[in-house]
Amino acid sequence: MKLPGHKTKIIATIGPSSNDERTIERMIEAGMSIARLNFSHGTIKEHKKMIEVIRKVSERLDRRVAILGDLPGLKIRIGNIKGNSVVLKKGQKIVLTTKELEGDGEIIPVEFKGFPKLVSKGDIFYLCDGFIVVKVDEVGEEDVECTVLVGGALFSRKGINIPKAHLPIEAITPKDLEILEFIAEHEIDAVGLSFVGSVYDVLKVKSFFEKKGVQKFVIAKIERPDAVRNFDEILNAADGIMIARGDLGVETPIEKLPVLQKKLIKKANLAAKPVIVATQMLVSMTEDTLPRRAEVTDVANAILDGADGVMLSEETAVGKYPVEAVEMMAKIARSTEEYRDSIRLERIRDILSSFPKRGSIKEAITRSVIDALCTVDVKYILTPTKTGLTARLISRFKPKQWILAFATDESVCNTLMFSYGVYPFCMEEEFDENDIIRLIKGLGLVEADDTVLLTEGKPIGKTVGTNTIRIFTIP
Repeated sequence: MKLPGHKTKIIATIGPSSNDERTIERMIEAGMSIARLNFSHGTIKEHKKMIEVIRKVSERLDRRVAILGDLPGLKIRIGNIKGNSVVLKKGQKIVLTTKELEGDGEIIPVEFKGFPKLVSKGDIFYLCDGFIVVKVDEVGEEDVECTVLVGGALFSRKGINIPKAHLPIEAITPKDLEILEFIAEHEIDAVGLSFVGSVYDVLKVKSFFEKKGVQKFVIAKIERPDAVRNFDEILNAADGIMIARGDLGVETPIEKLPVLQKKLIKKANLAAKPVIVATQMLVSMTEDTLPRRAEVTDVANAILDGADGVMLSEETAVGKYPVEAVEMMAKIARSTEEYRDSIRLERIRDILSSFPKRGSIKEAITRSVIDALCTVDVKYILTPTKTGLTARLISRFKPKQWILAFATDESVCNTLMFSYGVYPFCMEEEFDENDIIRLIKGLGLVEADDTVLLTEGKPIGKTVGTNTIRIFTIP
């Protein structure tokens, strides 16, 4: 067995450009760790088919791939446009309407009946993640007349951002609840919760799954000012975080976004919660075979900031080069992770200095792991785990060694795919150190006399968590 060439997890959105078996196979081989199903597009039937295809291909390749189901949320969206897109030009007059019709270059449908009540004459709002800017000229009962200030290509189902508007609907919409029913019944490992405003949005989804008797990883998408203000509480309740910069960069001052991204990543790292950076990372690869230099730098900086994963959206969903986009992301990750080695000690000190003076036993164990790694050259960190927490606590330090995690729960193994440098193995119900050694020797990952570090609970079978580390050579 050969482990991936990069430890940063790559999330790729499945769409019309990538929804066939062969393309998904090539994307997994190129480095896709997590397949994202965007429920804002496509039908339940189509998504069900994709789940089956992803599971089939990953099993055939013997490569674990997690599946993320992304909820639409309360986003106001453009309706259907003839030919799926139209180019709007600066100075052009357009009408946005709540009437049910197919849009063109002059009249554009909006899929929210209350849209005219959210804007006033003179207001400025945004389409397509802020790429298109329009100004309101007149407001009627169903129509809003506008002038295009900044033009561009407008696609069906793209979002509308009105920064100062208060949306009179909950983050979890009736459509979201229908999708959550589907997710609860199918092999989707994690749910992306769109437009989170407070901790109660996260708790509502967690409560939903608890009542269904299923475990799903809940990832809170940070894309509203309310989410930034309430970030600490949201982070505490969620299993992971996604910094969705498309809407966040419109809803908050765009010049503040880079520093905000760094602050949110650091907080997520300290909490040992996986954090994904998303939106427009290699967006030029939607049309071109190579990304812009600034995009490459953006991906690299997100990794250096401490992101566990980086995400591709339209690049792989509707772009012309989905496989090449994954390959490029993997190349950037590999190169950046090599440099990360030279800044690792500084990062470790930064994280450790933020810890409380008194913490849990697991906190103490993970600090001991890092101390040991700074002293002894080990090949792998071996981490048996019931919940995945120990592996995530170690992962936040971004060690150069792979963290090989061993669990008996398939859902725990799949959700560990969201954590940097963690590669999970699903074990039989009862296993011990000898089983782990036999497995990794059999897979060709280690040889006799290789040095490894093992975290474990002592005495075996009578402890509630990890409390011991050992460094030894493979017999």
